[in-house]
Amino acid sequence: MKTHLLLIALFLFLFPQNQSPKKGIYHSGWIDLNKNGRMDVYEDPKADIERRISDLLSQMSLAEKTCQTATLYGYDRVLKDELPTPDWKNQIWKDGIANIDEHLNGWGPGSKSVYATDIEKHVWAMNEVQRFFIEETRLGIPVDFTNEGLRGVAAPVATSFPSQSGLGHTWDTELIREVGRITAQEARALGYTNIYAPTLDVARDQRWGRVEDTYGEDPRGNRNRRSFVRRL
Repeated sequence: MKTHLLLIALFLFLFPQNQSPKKGIYHSGWIDLNKNGRMDVYEDPKADIERRISDLLSQMSLAEKTCQTATLYGYDRVLKDELPTPDWKNQIWKDGIANIDEHLNGWGPGSKSVYATDIEKHVWAMNEVQRFFIEETRLGIPVDFTNEGLRGVAAPVATSFPSQSGLGHTWDTELIREVGRITAQEARALGYTNIYAPTLDVARDQRWGRVEDTYGEDPRGNRNRRSFVRRL
């Protein structure tokens, strides 16, 4: 829930009042997320974070709370639309959703979308999706945009690094920290707020399908490998 409150603050920065004249919810320093004409505690950026969380939870229905435990996979995976449509008001996420994963990231079936390949159009589209959750859901809880980032952000315009197993072979923790910094910076620039990286699992069985997504193996008694992972 703290993540959602941080996203509210970010949205306020991205969408000042004069950018959405059709809505009367934007005010100086706060957004009337539940559209009731007054500042509720959870809408007050100066209020204690725990009070904001409690106030928001007290207003949420069971359906809204349930939706905040769910992931909606992005365009052409589960979500059929690149941008919000009127039918979204009839879908499960009409009450909000915890996160949309890999939306318009240019991978898989949706790789040909112009909103994935053109950076300016991509950022605009991500903001338009976020606008739906702020403006069209009852409580205005923003969505968390998630994406893969195991060897850089999963996007055609982002930097691609070696696999984590390859990076692990360098034994260079400062280099890997820099990879993480670049991945986070590029993800944020593309509108993603939560990146699935790094994977700190260590491989114990070569038959596991994601061995390449680890920094190395952990055979019994290999203290050096475990020490390297801890230093990260």
